[in-house]
Amino acid sequence: MKKRIKIALALPDFEPWGMTRFLNGVSDYAHAHHWLLTHCPVDPDSSGDCPLEWSGLKSWHVDGVIIRIMDSAKAKQLANLRIPMVNISGATGVDSRIPVVAPDSRMIGQRAAEHLIGLGLKNLAYHGVRGRLYSDLRWEGFREAARAEGLKAVRFCVPHTTRDALWNERHEPLRKWIKTLPLPVGLFAVHDYRALIVLSACRDIGLRVPDEVAVVGADNNLMVCEFSVPTLSSVCINAYGMGQEAAKLLDRIMQGQVPPGEPILVDPLEVVARKSTDVLHLDDPAVKQAVQFMEKHYVESFTMDTVKEACGISRRSLEARFRATLETSPAEFLAKLRVKKAITLLNSQTAGTNEEIARQCGLVNGDNLRSAFRRILNASPGDFRATS
Repeated sequence: MKKRIKIALALPDFEPWGMTRFLNGVSDYAHAHHWLLTHCPVDPDSSGDCPLEWSGLKSWHVDGVIIRIMDSAKAKQLANLRIPMVNISGATGVDSRIPVVAPDSRMIGQRAAEHLIGLGLKNLAYHGVRGRLYSDLRWEGFREAARAEGLKAVRFCVPHTTRDALWNERHEPLRKWIKTLPLPVGLFAVHDYRALIVLSACRDIGLRVPDEVAVVGADNNLMVCEFSVPTLSSVCINAYGMGQEAAKLLDRIMQGQVPPGEPILVDPLEVVARKSTDVLHLDDPAVKQAVQFMEKHYVESFTMDTVKEACGISRRSLEARFRATLETSPAEFLAKLRVKKAITLLNSQTAGTNEEIARQCGLVNGDNLRSAFRRILNASPGDFRATS
């Protein structure tokens, strides 16, 4: 009997950006290639009584390892084990001897900026951390997307960890910075936990979210996004796609192929819109009225003639003013609105079937839902489900 390939998953047992979906991607590839997966957490603080010491990997007698490591010293130690290995850390460049599959952080920043700009916001701000490459890249993508629209973005970064101060003392500089921002402002935080701190800071200084400060995070960590007040909009990482890419790369390395010298970057999905960005700042009253009509009636079936009648303007004027204000047509805006509503439903832990979700967001049936996702996002509804 042919010996099965054994793969170790040396990953944390928390969900930084949807570890369940990532494991789905790895597992589907493993099943198709008859791999045997074995999994043990590596973080002593979160894995109870059975954490894996890095040096213990050699004793597992595995053919390959998928790991998440951000520490350079430990990465060098692991590289010396000479086991085929793939690192899924967003801190690209930790050790070039371990090939990397990571979220495209620059694209994450771009997605966040596009979402905030689409709300009609002209003032943009970024809150990041110092000493983390992914934070720098997210800022670069955010700033570049702002510049492409003729807008300027500002940023405020803090050290990655500040454990020697009380909560109020630790975040006072952030509160002072937010007070200086022109309002209304769209604020992108490097990840969801930082966005949660931004929400708290806004409450402390009396700023209304999303009316005065629209906040978007990144990683779409449901434990943060769904239970924050208000619920947090976030850039959704393509965790399933990362799992597939990590498994494919490891397979090639185990077959003796030379890994790429640069990280394999996986594009994020869209922003999952929640209450923290549920606002629209539009100068054109007719466009704003049309958008409000669509927001209220998107579940129903109606034509653009119904929309123009609700706004009291001609169909041609509605089309022209939409393109001038939002750079899209009313029909396309409605289609994207319905897809965004579907994404929010799919990302719920209690998501129904595709047929049910299609009816809840005005797309009528599952075929229309899948077709809209392919056309607008080049993705499938399943890519946005919290679990599968």
